[in-house]
Amino acid sequence: MLNALLATALVFASVGLLLYLTTLLFNAVSLPLASVVERQRFARYVARARRCDSLMQQGDLEQALRQLRAAFYLYLVSNRNLASTIANHHTGLLSRLISITSDLQGGSVRLLSLAKTDRLLTERSELQRMYFASRQGSRGTRVRDLQQQLRQNGRDLEAALEQLIAEVRAARQPQRYH
Repeated sequence: MLNALLATALVFASVGLLLYLTTLLFNAVSLPLASVVERQRFARYVARARRCDSLMQQGDLEQALRQLRAAFYLYLVSNRNLASTIANHHTGLLSRLISITSDLQGGSVRLLSLAKTDRLLTERSELQRMYFASRQGSRGTRVRDLQQQLRQNGRDLEAALEQLIAEVRAARQPQRYH
């Protein structure tokens, strides 16, 4: 009886140890894997920006604007270097929008939602920076709050980008006077 009890205890202890080691191994593999997936996803958004450039050169502004809108990467990022790269990517996308509008309006740019979009992108970069800092401090509630704020910022950015693209499209339309 004692042998059976000891054997059962050893089986449970070994299963527990095996589960613990498996968890450690999974965590060690999942972080680099998540980073690779994140970078691959971002590469697709960069490819959309390149397609936008080629469509602009071909003169297809409507398709270029669609690709440009789709090139904004509004996901939560877990890598500090990638976050910086994404911020630069967004700056380049805004620059393309300004360039398109400047060409359409004869050198001037009158986009009311451009400042709002730029402000939201700056706010997103700051939230992302705070998110990285809070992850280091291991305060779970603060991390969740920042994740929620980043999601809200993403929704606000979606709306601001739609408005910005609509303004660029409107700038393309010839003005009609009645």
